[in-house]
Amino acid sequence: MEDYPFALALYLESTKPLLTASGRWDESKILSRFADSFKPDRIWILTCAGEDCGWFQVSETPEEVHLDQLHLVESARNGGIGTGLILELQDRANASAKTLALNVMRGNRAQHLYERLGFRLDGGDEEKVRMVWDRAAGRGGRPNEAPTG
Repeated sequence: MEDYPFALALYLESTKPLLTASGRWDESKILSRFADSFKPDRIWILTCAGEDCGWFQVSETPEEVHLDQLHLVESARNGGIGTGLILELQDRANASAKTLALNVMRGNRAQHLYERLGFRLDGGDEEKVRMVWDRAAGRGGRPNEAPTG
């Protein structure tokens, strides 16, 4: 649980503006939900130049790889880290013929990245939208090429 304080602080930094803007900020509810969903055995801390710069959590079922969380410090955003991680998860899901899915908070600009990388909307609620990667769209949103020969 040594990564918990870092992960929680970054989670709150990332989500508070979005939830406040939508009128859904309830700190006690958010803290409780985070504590329930944080799985130390499924998280990875990202480092940039030797400093912690983000974290992500992935879960997997027989049918699906799910990106549960992805949070980057402000200075690490828009530098290709998120794209690289998504591409790796697309490869992992493709190799095991599984769906790759994630949920993103409404109003989060990362939704545009996911769409560019081949994800499509697949439901949601007042707070989040569920997105699923369309394998036919190919890795990174570039269509898979048909085999030649």
